[in-house]
Amino acid sequence: MPVPADAYANDDAEPATDVIVVGAGPAGLTLAHELGSRGVGVALVDPHDRPDESSPRCKQLNPRSMEHFRRLGLADAIRDASLLPFGWSDSAVFCTSLTGPLVQRFGGVFATSDVPWSVLPEPAQWTAQFSVERALRAELATRPTVTPHWGSTLVDVDQDADSVTATLRDDRGGITRLRARYLAAADGGRSTTRQKLGIELSGSSHGVENLQVIFDAPGLAARHRHGRALQYWILNDEISGLMGQLDTSGKWWAILIDAPNWSSHASTRRAVQALIGADEPLRIVAQTPWTARMLLADRYREGRCFLLGDAAHLNPPWGGFGANTGIGDAVDLGWKIAAMVDGWGGEALLASYETERRPFAVSAIAAAKHNMAVLTPELSTPEITSHGEEGEQARRHAAEVIARSKSAETYTLGFTLGTGCPDSPLILPDTRHAPLSVGSVYQPSACPGMRLPHLWLSPGKSLYDRLGPGFTLIECGVASASDGLKAQASRRGVPLTVLPINRPDAAALFDAWYVLVRPDQLVAWRGDELPEDVGSLLDHVRGVI
Repeated sequence: MPVPADAYANDDAEPATDVIVVGAGPAGLTLAHELGSRGVGVALVDPHDRPDESSPRCKQLNPRSMEHFRRLGLADAIRDASLLPFGWSDSAVFCTSLTGPLVQRFGGVFATSDVPWSVLPEPAQWTAQFSVERALRAELATRPTVTPHWGSTLVDVDQDADSVTATLRDDRGGITRLRARYLAAADGGRSTTRQKLGIELSGSSHGVENLQVIFDAPGLAARHRHGRALQYWILNDEISGLMGQLDTSGKWWAILIDAPNWSSHASTRRAVQALIGADEPLRIVAQTPWTARMLLADRYREGRCFLLGDAAHLNPPWGGFGANTGIGDAVDLGWKIAAMVDGWGGEALLASYETERRPFAVSAIAAAKHNMAVLTPELSTPEITSHGEEGEQARRHAAEVIARSKSAETYTLGFTLGTGCPDSPLILPDTRHAPLSVGSVYQPSACPGMRLPHLWLSPGKSLYDRLGPGFTLIECGVASASDGLKAQASRRGVPLTVLPINRPDAAALFDAWYVLVRPDQLVAWRGDELPEDVGSLLDHVRGVI
């Protein structure tokens, strides 16, 4: 049974909680909610009692992340906390300056449109990371088994065959030792936990230095010609970068690419004014230098300790994969740890976490690195700001290059929804048709290991809303044959929901009459009839292999 999260233990006692989660960024907070939604005891450790608002960092939650938050009952809270309303814009603009000529405009970017989609229940949300963290922290009050330890920092970690002990230092210097069955480290790219576990990061760093800037410019949105957009990519010979609104009241962000690390706000102000293309009155709020990293942990696990989020992988921001990959880590790890705590998970279940999530991080890093190959310096030419035919021709040429080179970065559904784990040892593969999603093009596929294709069952009611918290067997209109499966699931303690939807069109979409769906909405198995040995099916998908 789960252990209360607010209990402490001495060295000789049983573990005092089920899971210690280190770090309250998007990955750590998602994991705390995933575990808390399943009644698992969590001690959430973070040195800060509120989110860091000096930088927006992640600026979008993609549709896959929003699907997870919908399942956890958090999607509305996240949209309400965003400083830009849902559906505020779905455009990306490329221009010579914010007040200069338009070069290219993309619509429907990042799946942020508020127009209902047939293939997904929750469009993306453009929002600052601190807004996401603020919403997720506030909603922890709905998770009685989660106890936050704000103002505490992990300084050491030890483990034995049965438990993990974390040594914490609070903001007054006091030392506490907390024991748990498992520990999950989501404490960022400089993860203390990862270092204490002796796990290395491998990869490379980009040679270009960048500067992220937050500035106030009230009224600027009404004084430029390009209308609402999530991003304005600035192409000119004087300055390279991109910018956008953080809120609707005059706060903006900007990224200066290949920029010196200016020490003064005055020089940064002049650079931002060059992006705008006018001597616009503005106030620099914060500036942060950064370099793109392409780094991956050599392994995701050491005994009972696991890495997720930036502690496990660091990738460039181009495409918006970083925080979203960490959220996916949290969902995968969360239901598997909960299964072990509840007693129905097999020995192979936790081993599958790295098998499923590390290849996804490799793909995300590769996609972001590909996007990084063409940024504003590569798109700019001296002629692009010229007047007359020379300038028009340069801008037409740049528009063609942008259409070819930046579509994969701004239209990402193929990657976001179409990347699964068909090679996972928990998946029972088949030889049926498996449509392939590539880059921007999403092809719904119920191939085992892939995200369950989405259906609307009625206005506003998603198929995903009907899935259970554990495994779900979908019956697409054939006579129910699930009694044996339900009996075997009950015998093993496996949570199982049987969902008859009586939709022949669903059978065509899934290419099967029966589909067994995991807690994370991935297909574990499909077929036109249940196997004779349904117990073996359940054992396989729960990690008894």
